Amino acid sequence: MFELETILAFGVGAGLMSLAPMVRRLGNQQLGDSMNHAGRSMAKGGIKLGVTVASAAGGAARTVARHAAEAAETFGDLVAEARTEVDAAPAEPSAPAKKPARRSRKATTITDVTIE
Repeated sequence: MFELETILAFGVGAGLMSLAPMVRRLGNQQLGDSMNHAGRSMAKGGIKLGVTVASAAGGAARTVARHAAEAAETFGDLVAEARTEVDAAPAEPSAPAKKPARRSRKATTITDVTIE
């Protein structure tokens, strides 16, 4: 939305406004006044564009924030529904317990150690 010409016009306008008092002091009152007038209108045009862009960007940011909040709410609802379904589902029977492996009687060693 910002065009190079608009930014350039704003810069030139601000420059003319800042130079106008010096031109007036050097003795050319009419040129200083016309520089001030032209500079003000150029700078004002750039500021108007900046205000327009800022309000459009602010509106876009508010829209994005609103949609993000709606998405977060929808996701939260999905999580709550999934939890409800998991809690309501009948418990599945556990798998039959496996019998412990038979131990060999050959190598059974027990060592008691006490440290004081």
